[in-house]
Amino acid sequence: MNGMPGVVFETERPREAADFWAALLGGELVGDGYGGDGHGGDYGGGGLRVRLPDGFTVRIVGATTTKAAKNRIHLDLASDGDGGAGRGAQQAIVDRAVRLGAARVDIGQYAGPVAVPWQVLADPAGNEFCVLEPRPEYAATGALAAVVVESPDPHRLAEFWSSATRWPIVRTDPEIVSLRAPGGRGPWLELLAADPCPPATPRCRLELTVPAGDPESTTAGTAATGTATTGTEAAGTVAAGTEESGVVAATEAPEAAGAVDTPAAWTRRPVSAAPGAFAAEADRLCLLGATRRGAGRLVDPDGTVIDLVPHR
Repeated sequence: MNGMPGVVFETERPREAADFWAALLGGELVGDGYGGDGHGGDYGGGGLRVRLPDGFTVRIVGATTTKAAKNRIHLDLASDGDGGAGRGAQQAIVDRAVRLGAARVDIGQYAGPVAVPWQVLADPAGNEFCVLEPRPEYAATGALAAVVVESPDPHRLAEFWSSATRWPIVRTDPEIVSLRAPGGRGPWLELLAADPCPPATPRCRLELTVPAGDPESTTAGTAATGTATTGTEAAGTVAAGTEESGVVAATEAPEAAGAVDTPAAWTRRPVSAAPGAFAAEADRLCLLGATRRGAGRLVDPDGTVIDLVPHR
């Protein structure tokens, strides 16, 4: 069974951001061998990974684009009330985050007539996150309560992500839809209504694990020789990708939610042809409404970037 194993943030100073998240979340800081040297030395393709006790990871890699707007993806941190799980009280977590290098930021949370109960900060790389007040629905999570993705239409997008992760929808409100892993471990995945929605960018993206499969298997339109499919997606866009001699070339297409600027960073650096299991999972996600952006990379129906990673 696959699922969402992590979130990826790009930054100009990967080690600083990775140290921050490892300390704040109580995670293990490890090298990331996905394209790097296995020790975080190649920030262009590897980087550093903060592994949480529940298996979720926060991956920090080198920046390929500059941060020009609020992230589409942010993390919500859980806090305890009296007799909680030992994660710390909300203000204590905020104070600790600031000591570690976070900054308080205003993203409009003070604009309403009533003050919001959560606090908004940014990590040393400028990635926004929230420290929540104690909430009973997050009592079983660790330090990380939820990964939040903003969307113009979270109810429509929830159908894609529930099928993509095989996680059931556990809460549906007018402004937010929540998904939860069947085993009840790790953070929630929450889709939050946003108008306007922050732009899609590779600087913040999600990872999906690829289920174990026969590496020699082939799928409709995708062969082990490395020739990718050319297909018309559910949104009516066409994405074409070719892999010749291990070099990926991707033809970009406008997203269902509107045209999106697609710099070279959208495509992965040259890699060898994807194994059959990766090709099969990419085909499955495209049938659900995703669009290919290169070997092992897709975007969801809103344009949010997805990286396929091996199951660990």
